[in-house]
Amino acid sequence: MNEAETCRTLVRPKLEAAGWEANGERHYREQVPVTAGRIVAAGGAARRLDRKYPDFLLHFTRDRPLAVVEAESDRKPAANGLQQAKDYARTLGLKPGVC
Repeated sequence: MNEAETCRTLVRPKLEAAGWEANGERHYREQVPVTAGRIVAAGGAARRLDRKYPDFLLHFTRDRPLAVVEAESDRKPAANGLQQAKDYARTLGLKPGVC
């Protein structure tokens, strides 16, 4: 199962079973950019790196993210997504933790 299938068949149903909705009071958003992409200068030219997209971003209100959920393919260890989720959480000013 690839990462997209993991999100669709495993993660999303668990979030919804726990009361999170794609649109609602307690909502989540999928694949939303949390950075504009870092700007780096190389060889006298500046360029912007890729944006960062967590798999799921849980929100209290539209502009108050609470948590990041990162999924991985079933062919990769779950720990691979852990560091990614921690980095996204720090970027958003959230306290990194593991559930």
